[in-house]
Amino acid sequence: MTPKPQERKEWGILGLLLALLLLIFLGRFLEDSRGVSHEWLVSFSWIFIASITFVLALIYYAQYVSPLRGEEGWVAGLLLLFDAYIKTAEKRLERSQTDKKAKKKSAAPSEVDKLPASLKGLNAGFIKGYQVLAITKGTKYERPAGPGFVVLYKGEQIWRVIDLRPQRRSQPVTTKTRDGIPIETSVSVTFRVRREEAGDFGGTDDDLLYPFDPDAIFPVAYDEAVDEHGNLLPWTRQLTPPAAAILANEIPKHSLNELTRAVEGVSPLEAIKQTILRDLQRRFLPKGIEVLAVGVGGLELPDGVRDQQFLTWRADWLRKIRSTNASGNAEALRRVKRARARAQIEIIENITSSIDTMRREEGADLSQIIMLRMIEALEDAVSAGSVQALVPQQIIAGLVGDASRQMQSWVESPTGRSVRVDPPSLGSGSGGRRDGDEL
Repeated sequence: MTPKPQERKEWGILGLLLALLLLIFLGRFLEDSRGVSHEWLVSFSWIFIASITFVLALIYYAQYVSPLRGEEGWVAGLLLLFDAYIKTAEKRLERSQTDKKAKKKSAAPSEVDKLPASLKGLNAGFIKGYQVLAITKGTKYERPAGPGFVVLYKGEQIWRVIDLRPQRRSQPVTTKTRDGIPIETSVSVTFRVRREEAGDFGGTDDDLLYPFDPDAIFPVAYDEAVDEHGNLLPWTRQLTPPAAAILANEIPKHSLNELTRAVEGVSPLEAIKQTILRDLQRRFLPKGIEVLAVGVGGLELPDGVRDQQFLTWRADWLRKIRSTNASGNAEALRRVKRARARAQIEIIENITSSIDTMRREEGADLSQIIMLRMIEALEDAVSAGSVQALVPQQIIAGLVGDASRQMQSWVESPTGRSVRVDPPSLGSGSGGRRDGDEL
């Protein structure tokens, strides 16, 4: 394992002063080649040269310290370097307070403590692209600063670090349905700092990764709530308690079946989420918080309730299946009766038409013509596509066979001669009479 390198100790302006003192003493006791002491001439010369070199070096590196360009950036960088040397020296002169350090180590560091050290030592530094600082001056809110490079002016301090990214918080909820069944679920809220409306300030926030409304930083930084235990709640923890309260009040208005079954594609939980969303938007948008979405977790039921619910659901679906099957059978019977009546009507109409035609002819055998016309009418009825589609083939064959036998018993001549007629074909239905049949 590679050992961690020791942190270098910085002395700041103290290191420069110690170096100048060393030059003074060295110059004071040095002598030339003839043994004559330099007195203080060399000492002051070395101090002057070292001071000029130090200042020129600061002036050179000042242009790389500040991201600002031009004279303003050069002056700001020079002041930052001087301030860094002075602040470092002050830290070295401070006495170590072991008790305070122990407390700081045990407690979780705040967001302000996680900021770059340059903001504390140099009053300037870079913050992340999703952060913005709430700056105060004394006890008064001054301005928002960030993201990017931030400079703290005289008397300014960092009060809060605001995260501009969308936040999501959840909270468990325990309640009962309208039919008294206890359930456990959770509610989650997705939110962020309110964004600037389109068109404000010329749209300068388009270059930011997470745009925000500058007027929203003040209420977000200062608006704090107190929970039932007396603890302060920051802005990120203020939305879930009212959301959980609304959910606990809305669920008892519905039964378990209504909550678990979506009627016509709309679940009561969707309506409850919209109710929570509208209420949170109305309450927190003036406080600089924009609510994006609300979610409700799965419903956790006691042991045995889910099994009983499944049995009830299965019985309901079996009842629906039986009802559907019965309706289908009744509809099939109605179609068969309707097709049979249609076939009988067609047969009667064909026979009536044939009788009328026969009366106009002379020398025609009435019994034979009636029989042949009935057979032809049966064949036409059998060949109809609508009848074949509605009536099964076995029923059609039975009807035709019974009709043929009945007609053969009717049409018998008084002399004892009978007409031999074959049952009509059930195929194409073409032609009900054969030219070569013997009567």
